[in-house]
Amino acid sequence: MQARGPLPKHNFKGHTRAIRDFVFLHDNIHIVTGSEDGTMRKWNYDTGLLVGKPWSGVGGSIYALALSPDGETIACGRADGSVQRWNTDGKMVLEGARRGHSDWVRSLSWSPDGDHIASGSDDGTILIRKATSGIVEFDPIKTKQYRVCALAYSPSGNRIASGGWNTTICIWDSKTGELALGLIQGLGYEVTSVVWSSDSTKLYSASDKLARVFDSNSGALLHCFQHDNVLYSIALSPTYNVLVCVGDQGIAQLWDAESYQLLGQSFNQNCQILRYASFSRDGRYLACGGHDRTLVMWIVNDIAPQLTATTRSSWGDCATDEGRNDLYDSCLWYYL
Repeated sequence: MQARGPLPKHNFKGHTRAIRDFVFLHDNIHIVTGSEDGTMRKWNYDTGLLVGKPWSGVGGSIYALALSPDGETIACGRADGSVQRWNTDGKMVLEGARRGHSDWVRSLSWSPDGDHIASGSDDGTILIRKATSGIVEFDPIKTKQYRVCALAYSPSGNRIASGGWNTTICIWDSKTGELALGLIQGLGYEVTSVVWSSDSTKLYSASDKLARVFDSNSGALLHCFQHDNVLYSIALSPTYNVLVCVGDQGIAQLWDAESYQLLGQSFNQNCQILRYASFSRDGRYLACGGHDRTLVMWIVNDIAPQLTATTRSSWGDCATDEGRNDLYDSCLWYYL
């Protein structure tokens, strides 16, 4: 597919294998990437240059990164099942907690107060640890999802959503590890991304060719965003009512979260899979990374110059009725 849309601000190159995750730091200058090559790299996104040397550590490939709410610590999930803590200057501050997960750590999320880190693994479990010590709070949550591909604390902090390899979403009580709601299933493909609304009332997911939005209290499906290719990641802008969806064929697409309309054309830099997307903390930039080993960053206003900064609203009804019954009937709500 020929690249469309605006030219990116920067292409960050240097990793030797796929980029699986990255975090924008709170200084609005730097971004840290994590790769299957087992390293993290810190980049200056004003200059586009690497800062210092790659951060190396034991434990194999990196599949998940998560920045603490205070912006000071990066949690790192590795192929050996460990979760490490690093400061933003590339020094490990907590050695990997090796007991617990028996397979890849594929997803991570900090509690909003920064006291806990939740990790999801290919062993099908979720562990909730004290952030300072790495000590597991209670018995592993056995999700029955085969692999926990996505994980997200709610902004209220009382729930954790997990997306599974078995095409399901679960919502858990973060204090007890018990299932808080029934199982959302029939999502067509592995659920690789879950994101909460800022008020914790809605949950968004990426799986198959749809980005879905659910009522997080009832599990009701509220809306579907249809795409031409399989999706792997979604993200909400912190300053605009905008959802970004990325996935197969290297394609990214912006949606207006109030009108549910497309914002501009879909755009891409190459035809390889994009695994992760995120907006910068100030909302000015959008970055995507994946299998081509490059992190690409765009200026959001170059993609959609009509945007006006605003507080992100809650999500509602479907944009169009065409195909509504088929889309909605494909998602089933069950209780375990």
